[in-house]
Amino acid sequence: MSVKAITFDLDDTLWPLKPTLIRAEKETYNWLTKNAKPLTDNYSIRDIAEFRFQLFRNKPQFHNQISKVRIATIKELALLSEYSEQDAQALAEQSFEVHYALRQQVNCFEGVEELLEKLSDSFVLGAISNGNADVNKTVIGKYFSFALSAEQLNASKPDEKIFNHAHRHIEDKLGAAITTRQIVHVGDDFHCDIIGAKRADFKAIWLDDKDDVSESDKVAGITAYENKPSIDADIEADAIIKNINELPAALASLSAQ
Repeated sequence: MSVKAITFDLDDTLWPLKPTLIRAEKETYNWLTKNAKPLTDNYSIRDIAEFRFQLFRNKPQFHNQISKVRIATIKELALLSEYSEQDAQALAEQSFEVHYALRQQVNCFEGVEELLEKLSDSFVLGAISNGNADVNKTVIGKYFSFALSAEQLNASKPDEKIFNHAHRHIEDKLGAAITTRQIVHVGDDFHCDIIGAKRADFKAIWLDDKDDVSESDKVAGITAYENKPSIDADIEADAIIKNINELPAALASLSAQ
């Protein structure tokens, strides 16, 4: 069966995440230093990050809600810095708006925009992200027919739910039913992207560009990003690429199978 659609992970697949987040964190903290000195007098940028991590880990309601946990973090720290409830909430929302705008200022890997422009002529393209990047606010948003996030659906990859929603969006776009095997998902995280896609019966292409992943980890189905062993250790990607620009050749290979 011919491939009709391609879904992409975003962070570390189409652009590097780390430099984007580092810049957003630093500039947001600088904004807080100017606009919330009582808070930054008490809490460093590291303190804020650690507090946010503890909220994320200990509060189940935040597990698929990165934006909400960021807002809750600043609100709680503002309350601890003797802000009123109303002022703490307002500060939290304003600081999140600063961070969120910076979060969308991504620099795609070389060749990504040209690649997506070409692929969009032949395939329905969609984005599936566990993060809170909005592909429609980036320079490559015009190539995507839809974008799904963990926050929208309160479900994160590798949960099949998010892939099932993608399948329905693709069928709506095409105006026809297709099988899941006519959809290819591309991502860098073996646990979230490859295992999730294969559980949903998508084809899966793994962008395995992490040089520090051992062969034994690959065999065991362990992702370098989370170092998380998988209960689906027998799952394999349909193709593996080292660079996103190798994707057309991998797609051609899948189509020939």
